[in-house]
Amino acid sequence: MVRLILPVVATLLVLIAVRWSQPDALRVDGFWPLVAVAVLTALGAAMTLGLSRIAFSRTAPWVRGFLATAVAFVLLAAFTGEPGPAAVVGGILMTPAVLFSLLRGGGRALRAEPFPPDILGVARLAARFAVPASWYLAAVQLVPGVQSAQRWPGVLLGGLVAVGTLVAGTTLAWTRPWHGCVTPLPVEGRVLAAYGGLGHLVGIGDPGAGEQLRVMGSGGVLVDLSGLLPEPTPDMLRRHLDRLTPGLVRAVCAIETPRRVLLASAGYGDAVHLWDPETGRAVHALAGHLGPVNALCAVPVGDTVLLASGGDDCRIRIWEPETGRQVRVVGRQVRWIVRALCTVLVDGRVLLAAGYADGTVRLWDPADGRLVRHLGAQRGGVNAVGAVTVGGATRLASAAGDGTVVLWDPDSGERLGSFDDEAPRYALCVVEMDGEVLLAAAGDGVGVTLWDPASGTRRGSLGTGSLLGLLAGSTGWIRSMCQVGAGDDAFLMLAGYDRAIEQIRLRPALRSLAAPEGAS
Repeated sequence: MVRLILPVVATLLVLIAVRWSQPDALRVDGFWPLVAVAVLTALGAAMTLGLSRIAFSRTAPWVRGFLATAVAFVLLAAFTGEPGPAAVVGGILMTPAVLFSLLRGGGRALRAEPFPPDILGVARLAARFAVPASWYLAAVQLVPGVQSAQRWPGVLLGGLVAVGTLVAGTTLAWTRPWHGCVTPLPVEGRVLAAYGGLGHLVGIGDPGAGEQLRVMGSGGVLVDLSGLLPEPTPDMLRRHLDRLTPGLVRAVCAIETPRRVLLASAGYGDAVHLWDPETGRAVHALAGHLGPVNALCAVPVGDTVLLASGGDDCRIRIWEPETGRQVRVVGRQVRWIVRALCTVLVDGRVLLAAGYADGTVRLWDPADGRLVRHLGAQRGGVNAVGAVTVGGATRLASAAGDGTVVLWDPDSGERLGSFDDEAPRYALCVVEMDGEVLLAAAGDGVGVTLWDPASGTRRGSLGTGSLLGLLAGSTGWIRSMCQVGAGDDAFLMLAGYDRAIEQIRLRPALRSLAAPEGAS
């Protein structure tokens, strides 16, 4: 309800300001007709954008991209009454972006992404301008006692919405991490690291050799196409421009099906993408989510392996990875964003643990979508979940925005204990080395903290620097981590605000730690 009331109030205030400052621009016989114009403009625009998002999500991803772009520019042309300039601008923006995306990604680009992020970003911005402006014109015609001598109040409304979107997007671009996720990936007998970053890009690297093997997807910014950048482009300028590229991959996951290993990626763009990591070819683009996807998880069900995805639309969707078919939707009754997913063994069966923005963890049966158990609550929302074995028993750990990591008994739902680092926790993983099992937690500016889940003691910290150094640089602001490999070839991989995926060789790092610290 608040999301509907706020646009109405904001629109009304803008129209009152226009009426007061420019009486000839908006002639109104009374206050209530002005309120009616505000209601029609704001609610009509909100419903149009919402319904278009739902309608487009039911189509093939590349068709959705074309439709979103076409609708945005048709609305813009209808508002201006001069389709020629709008068509020219649309063509200039769309054609080079399509060509550039195809050149970088080949024919796979249209199948591998919901649509090239450049075009989708332009389409959304144009729609944010054109839709409220068009509804304003419609409201003026429908509401009695209102006359509009000029069209610029509609331009002002659309411009404010578009500028707000642009400012919010730019702010997000400058504050979001370079990489949002990292996961182990078995390929041809080796365990590699797969990661996701800006621009819908998914990479595969070999931690042992310290080299990047393959990059999939296509990214880039429209500024690349303008021809205005110097050659060669200064590295600092290129770094800042890259951050404006839409499309942060927030989750990656390896799926070992009976036929082969697939790599799933998701994030901005609402779709889940499946890749063949050996060839780099796109396998499927799974459309169904109505918002960004935050978490992915491979789920063994019977004699097959399915893929679970959860995101901002508060839904968990179960997919058959080889065919791309959606099997079921889990958690329709929950109204909170899904931030994290993992599997946990309870009473001999595999359950799907989901961390939500309300600070709770819910256990679902992936076979039938039934809610099995509801685990407590943490402040700040649960950002990461993971299963860990403690004394032969399976436990579930959850990390939250309040800095706590809680250990749960998934069989009974009992809270067994917690660790507290005070700073928000976004990443969680199990570290195994020489028979020792530790729980690693990381987040904002405090490095990686290692805990012994059996005794509840703090084992030490990795990668912790001075506060000044952390603020001046990007190291320490971690959004995802995982262990890749074992023995002397075991690495802790860190993804976040650093421009590169960091890696720590675990054996020497653990040996350098002091003796276990006291219990928290």
